[in-house]
Amino acid sequence: MNGKAELSDRELCLVRLRFLDLAKSFFCTQPDGEMIGRWRGIFAALGGEQTSESLDKAVAELAATLDECDLQDLKDEYYDLFVNPYSKELLPLNGSYHLDGRSFGPSLVKYRQLLKDSQLIKDPEITESEDSLEVMLDTLATLVREEKNGNEMSRHFQDRLLTEFLQPTVKELTGRVQKNSRAGFYRQCIAFVDAYLELENGLVETGKV
Repeated sequence: MNGKAELSDRELCLVRLRFLDLAKSFFCTQPDGEMIGRWRGIFAALGGEQTSESLDKAVAELAATLDECDLQDLKDEYYDLFVNPYSKELLPLNGSYHLDGRSFGPSLVKYRQLLKDSQLIKDPEITESEDSLEVMLDTLATLVREEKNGNEMSRHFQDRLLTEFLQPTVKELTGRVQKNSRAGFYRQCIAFVDAYLELENGLVETGKV
């Protein structure tokens, strides 16, 4: 991130939480007018920043799409990709589907063990699988908040979540969505998440997290 060397650990955590909240917002529900307006404001602001080549490209593409988008088209795309069980272009978002070739595979067992080791419990009101992209992004955000509050062990679990589950899932999703004829806006959203997680991985490798 531009200027990250000057950020305190606490400030960096806050920046990361904002990015993770944005990434999660793409997949939590069908978009509405309020959400589109929020995204437009965020990407307009991000357009003036320099982070990484891939993330800057994703930001520019999303900003351009949001400037010209039709809300109903985005709602229909979301429904066909993530909700409609009869859609030929349905795109599952749970990690085990992409990592094991089937939902509820052995990677989900490993992921649940990670949650147990990190003493995190999924909210019973959340109906999605623990390894759905939205929930994994939320879990990473929870671990970042724990780090901000002084839990040193959270860094270890962030690293594992990122490298063992989140990044591999998003890499597989990126390949699949490129071949998905229904995906337009959400292909760009997944590209944004992929680019942001690369940035997160860079922070891990340099010891920033």
